[in-house]
Amino acid sequence: MKCPKCGKPMTSFYCLHCGYMRNGKMISKFESNPNASDLEIYLGDRFDKIFRNENSWVILLLGPFYFCLNKLVALGVFCFILDLILYRIFLIFCTSFTSLKFIFFFLFIRVCYMTCANMIYMKFLKKEIEQIKLKNPDNYLDILRDANGKSTNLWYLALGMFISAALVVIILAISTFI
Repeated sequence: MKCPKCGKPMTSFYCLHCGYMRNGKMISKFESNPNASDLEIYLGDRFDKIFRNENSWVILLLGPFYFCLNKLVALGVFCFILDLILYRIFLIFCTSFTSLKFIFFFLFIRVCYMTCANMIYMKFLKKEIEQIKLKNPDNYLDILRDANGKSTNLWYLALGMFISAALVVIILAISTFI
């Protein structure tokens, strides 16, 4: 059954998206949280996947570059540098290095990304939505609807990977001269 208010699929008693109940009332939690509806408008069809963390395989594969895919290039590059630092610390403190230990450490870091990346991404989106509201208080909903589902772009992923690769080359070049 589809919700008569927002058109999304309903459970047997209420809508998970807007809080509409079959008896015509609204769940008060949904009414008092306008950020959730703003996020849903801004993300469009991607809202469910991001909110419920259903895109975890993408995060597992991309790691810090998941942020670059979602137009947060600076955060993606920062997390990539943080990854390199963590791997270097692991290599320094791991006395008996084996490939298996490194693989487990790599997977541990990626699982950390899988659990936290969407929450961090949504925090940044909430700040972006607040800025849109401040700049355009009268028509911010129209701007959110125009951005609906357009927040992913492969060019940002390529840019983040290029900047990260350039930083690695610069760091390696500097370390050879020291």
